[in-house]
Amino acid sequence: MKIRKCSTPLCCLVLGLLVMTMACVSSKERIETLHRQALVWDCHNDLSYRVLYEKLDISQRLPGGHVDIPRLKEGGVDVQTVALFIQNFLFPDRCASQARQLLAAMLKAIEQNSDQVELARTGSDIERIVAAGRIAMPLAIEGGHAIENSLENLREFHRLGVSSMTLTHNVTHDWADSGADEPRWGGLNQLGRDVVREMNRLGMVIDISHVSDETFFDVIEISEDPVIASHSGCRTLNPHSRNMSNEMLRALAENGGVIGIVFVLPFLTPEYLEAMNELEAVGSPWFQQVPPIEDLELRIAMEHLNAGLNWPLENLPTIEDVLNHIDHAVKIAGVDHVGLGADMYPRTPSPVGIRGVQDYPHITRGLKKRGYSDKDIRKIMGGNFLRVWKQVTESGAPSSD
Repeated sequence: MKIRKCSTPLCCLVLGLLVMTMACVSSKERIETLHRQALVWDCHNDLSYRVLYEKLDISQRLPGGHVDIPRLKEGGVDVQTVALFIQNFLFPDRCASQARQLLAAMLKAIEQNSDQVELARTGSDIERIVAAGRIAMPLAIEGGHAIENSLENLREFHRLGVSSMTLTHNVTHDWADSGADEPRWGGLNQLGRDVVREMNRLGMVIDISHVSDETFFDVIEISEDPVIASHSGCRTLNPHSRNMSNEMLRALAENGGVIGIVFVLPFLTPEYLEAMNELEAVGSPWFQQVPPIEDLELRIAMEHLNAGLNWPLENLPTIEDVLNHIDHAVKIAGVDHVGLGADMYPRTPSPVGIRGVQDYPHITRGLKKRGYSDKDIRKIMGGNFLRVWKQVTESGAPSSD
């Protein structure tokens, strides 16, 4: 089509606006295509709690919350790692029981929706499931106290479909120090070292989010496989103990591992962390005060249903803060070692601009706006975690059902 030269200023203006509009539409379509073609992987979410304690059907768009099958589809999410979070107050001897309950609930939910989701044990499983048009769901234990000091329990969970485990949550247990509790071992003790070696042998992905710095460096020294931080941020941007220092990021990269950038608000900005600390200083919620609720099942339900009620609702971090953590991790560790691990809990606020997994295309758009290449965006959105899963899960001892 031949375009005539503008004969008037108005004509030039209209033509210019038309060209800009066409360029914007074209750019939007390219980003949508990039997001659709990329493997999109969120490496941490607590959906299992809703499934077990609220008895909700994940095939429906759930009332509130951040993750369900319709939202995953809307957001183009191909892989959703679901954590089996073990309450810290169940330590030392009621942890494995909760892990088994959460695992059974998730396996049942996945089976009931087998036309849309499938349990993924290995990297090859993930590739096969996604190629078939379904959502892959690897399962992860959050808190090594779940195994109750038993390597046989660890093997049982792996045999039943758990492909990764966070070594601690916020409690220092009998073999590893947590970053949120008083240290007992100065990192890992001998049993902790045995757990790391057994996870290597089994082909389970080791997750070091929540551990103390000393535990992290012990794991890096011992593990023969790459490890992950499934849901952590960057300590340079916000000095939260759950975030990783530059030294840790470099060590993780040298190990071949990946950090999943977390979306949890107090991990993102020092301003929000300070506001939350000030609010918590006023007093903890009634159900967390001493003496605690003696009925553990009731306590679990109360903590779940009241999560987020004492979070500040001003100066909320935004998607730009998430992108800032991605930028910093890429700068220090390299683009091959960064991914996403949102840890969005159904009852806590999320960053402005990310209502839930349905908004993950906004991350692709934000990365593109910041100058990332299509190749590097594919790595961050999920390719890096797939590399680790394939390397680790397909090198260990085979599972038997």
